[in-house]
Amino acid sequence: MNSKERVLLALKHQEADFVPLFEAWIEQEILDQFHGDPFSTRLHLGMDCLPLGSHPITTKAYRTGIDEWGRIFQDGHYSGGLVKTFQDLEKYTPPLSHAADWFPPSEVKRLKTTYGEEYALFYAWHDCSLGLAYLSMGMENFFLACYNDLDLVKAVIERSTLWTIALVEEAVKNGVDFIVLGDDAADNDRPLISPKMFQDLILPEYRKITKKCPVPIIWHSDGNIEPLLPFIVEAGFSGVHSLEPKAGIDLLKIKQTYGTSLVLAGNVDTTFVLCQENMDLVREDVKRAIHQGASGGGFLFSSANSLYLGHKIRAIKEMYRYAREIGEYPIKF
Repeated sequence: MNSKERVLLALKHQEADFVPLFEAWIEQEILDQFHGDPFSTRLHLGMDCLPLGSHPITTKAYRTGIDEWGRIFQDGHYSGGLVKTFQDLEKYTPPLSHAADWFPPSEVKRLKTTYGEEYALFYAWHDCSLGLAYLSMGMENFFLACYNDLDLVKAVIERSTLWTIALVEEAVKNGVDFIVLGDDAADNDRPLISPKMFQDLILPEYRKITKKCPVPIIWHSDGNIEPLLPFIVEAGFSGVHSLEPKAGIDLLKIKQTYGTSLVLAGNVDTTFVLCQENMDLVREDVKRAIHQGASGGGFLFSSANSLYLGHKIRAIKEMYRYAREIGEYPIKF
């Protein structure tokens, strides 16, 4: 069984030969300590999924400046949003045709020819209906506007949904096996907006996205997302990623409650376990995540966020090595 077959079975809630290994995002600081690119790094770590599509050079996102949606970045860090009026919204709404720039034909052809038969190809976009909206407006302004200017909030959310659909359609057209949509909706304690507001404002937008997509979409959010998971199922998402233990997410409980409805991805601690040098602690957390999440299929093993600066390379390597060692089906512990 090759990696692609392994992942496709997991996405159907079936057990393969091994638990599939996955990572949605790896920051450049980590890539530089391996092979410098997202493909050879993932292959070195034994992963079963490879990314297709990337930010084009025409965008200023995640650099210094103002991007197409009015988000302000300084030295790679988000620092505010400019959309305060409907006029601003018109200014910071790029054409939907811009989504094609994320999938250069020559690069897509190269990746599909090189990897497409053996590995599952995925596209990951962070910030869709909710996240792109509150970052475009600036977080404080967005949350105030939820009470003072709800029509503007809805318009920004709808713009963000249309953009996400355009990206999803391009990803599908270019042959991805699944999609990850990031939309950070919670902090460590609770959702950023009330479940009722989430149901009213965001659930209808998510339905629009999933209805346009024939491949599985895994929804990503950090934080305590448990109150929102019924809406993620209702929206038609196929899975959920990061399942952050620091936010109190109990993977076993989530598996028992949502394991037949949602593919689960993530849950290895990124805030302590991967930041230290005790490999016994790494193996202990890997074993816990696989024990709680993998039985019966429907589980993609990964970190509970991404791989980023501050993680120990030795810990990352051991995380994936040990996951492959103990992740053979049927799970024996």
